Amino acid sequence: MPSLVQRNSDRATMNERATLGQIWSETDRLGFFGKLPSHGDFVSIGLGRKLQAALDAWLQSSLHAIQAEFGNQWERRFRSMPSWRFIVDRDLWGPATVAGVIVPSLDRVGRSFPLVLAAQLQGFSGDPRSLCLDDTWFIATEGLAETSARHDFNIDTFTTDLKRLRPPRPGQFDGGVEQSSPTPPGTLWWRMDPDDRRMKGFRVGGAPGPLDFLKLLPEGDAKEAGQPGSGLRQQPAVAEPKPAPAEAPGSLKLFYSYASHPGTRLSLNADSIFISATPSIFAIADGVGDGSVALEASRIAIDMLSRAAPQETIEALVQELKGKLGKAHGVLQSGHLTADRSVPSASIVILASLHESYSILWAGDARSYLLRDGMMRCLTRDHAEIGLRRSLARGIGLKGQLVPEVVSDRLRPGDRLLLCSNPLPRILSERAIAEILLAMELDEVSAVLTQEALIANCRENLTVMVIDVKADRG
Repeated sequence: MPSLVQRNSDRATMNERATLGQIWSETDRLGFFGKLPSHGDFVSIGLGRKLQAALDAWLQSSLHAIQAEFGNQWERRFRSMPSWRFIVDRDLWGPATVAGVIVPSLDRVGRSFPLVLAAQLQGFSGDPRSLCLDDTWFIATEGLAETSARHDFNIDTFTTDLKRLRPPRPGQFDGGVEQSSPTPPGTLWWRMDPDDRRMKGFRVGGAPGPLDFLKLLPEGDAKEAGQPGSGLRQQPAVAEPKPAPAEAPGSLKLFYSYASHPGTRLSLNADSIFISATPSIFAIADGVGDGSVALEASRIAIDMLSRAAPQETIEALVQELKGKLGKAHGVLQSGHLTADRSVPSASIVILASLHESYSILWAGDARSYLLRDGMMRCLTRDHAEIGLRRSLARGIGLKGQLVPEVVSDRLRPGDRLLLCSNPLPRILSERAIAEILLAMELDEVSAVLTQEALIANCRENLTVMVIDVKADRG
């Protein structure tokens, strides 16, 4: 975390009673949601229906993600989770900025589920990092949440103490710490490290997603310690790509460039990309919509792909990728359990290669093209329903079973492949795309395609990735 949220010893020892006594405004609220050992089911007080629904959907899908990742070890990992503090920017979980803490808990019969204590700050519109400086409030709220683990826990005492807490207050930045320029709405996570007594945390764009929850868990063995999203590369603006090699075992090498832009209408880029040398994978996930829910969908898809293991045949690699997409689909589908929340979904297109073979996997309307011997052809077909409003017929997170489509072929030296989100071929003709692919060098082609689309007033998120196949001359 930035130094502005690192507390000094004086601040850490402030009297916690300073958190009591300040009057809440009529619109600000403090409450909790989750499970408590005194009750056999979910308990919620003071949060309001919209925030409770958002919390419930996120926590339910997060537990699905943990179970998918750790199998029968998920509860052990979950119950060892430390307490975390968070701030969710306004308009992500409703009109208010939300500040709070989350701890592992369980109900009366021992079923694991988180407990969240949260304050809704309707009138706060400043830098959310300034709320991190109210260490006294977070210490008191954290301490109250952790009482749920005591054998003598009493719900009446708990709610009485909760009502006595004051609202969190923004602090002043230390001298020399500059306030950053406005960033797209996101979520701050941080905690106190018990060993060095320093704050450690991270920020994610948009509202919390299921795979963000994996980052809250303690590290375990090598498999479990892999950071979710380590392979994710999300570009909020046009990139300045430089070709870099991706190994294709055998006599061929792959080189690539990419560019991404939120479009002329939007400030949030909900497209995400993934590039891996081993196994050789290139992917674009295009979140459906133009808000944080769309970004959540693309991030979940890419994070799951980043866990794909190398395989000995292209057929086995395709099955491995289908399995990862299936897990992402299941995580996103859990959102259908909550009717009050928009369900994230995404289109995806993947190029996987092994030796001299390749496969294209896709679901939705993201596309792939092959330029070979001066001719360009589309390798994919859109999974879209055409009506009064265009919608996806197939995609990650949509209701029903996910069945990605696959085409396979052999790579040849001189091949150029294009992966792109759907706005590119809707804005530029395929002839114009082919002319650019034929004329431009690899280090320029992705940026030129993006720039031409923006000149043509591409209003939506746009991502392109170009991969060149060359003979390995040793």
